[in-house]
Amino acid sequence: MAMMRWLILMSASLLLSGCFISERLLFSPADADLPLADGVVLTTYALDDAGQRKNELPSRLVVERKEQSYIFKPDGDAPFRAIFDDMGNGYFVAAELDVASDAGPQYGLVHHVGESWFAYTVTCSDFEALIKKQKKLADFHITKSGSQCRFTSYDDVKNALMFIADNAKPNMELIAEK
Repeated sequence: MAMMRWLILMSASLLLSGCFISERLLFSPADADLPLADGVVLTTYALDDAGQRKNELPSRLVVERKEQSYIFKPDGDAPFRAIFDDMGNGYFVAAELDVASDAGPQYGLVHHVGESWFAYTVTCSDFEALIKKQKKLADFHITKSGSQCRFTSYDDVKNALMFIADNAKPNMELIAEK
């Protein structure tokens, strides 16, 4: 259930099981960007490994703005709070703030293209496999803690997420209902 909740959000992710985390939030909610309209309803589609929509029923996600953050209300799951930070070229870091565990904030990547938002959700193990031929976790200043990639620097989070954007396919598409 928690895995689907984060997958719906982004992706990026960075799923609750084996995700990108930090002890404390690495960017200020006061600096958060608000790219989604208050009250928007997003239809979410799971994507396959090639980035194509799976033959599955979509789900819905209601988004409410609360100060400098969003409350996401997925169908059939508990609401959660997240903030976004614009990295440019339509890419946003998403940080889930209401994490049920003691792991701390969790980070994901979303990419806004036209009417769609694409979420990249990669576990720490998937990230290790993705970088294996070119880099190591230490190149991103990541400390592996169990199945989680732990960060202490926001620049390192952004670098890791952009590596994912350049080398992986999204696994969720979200489209605003009209």
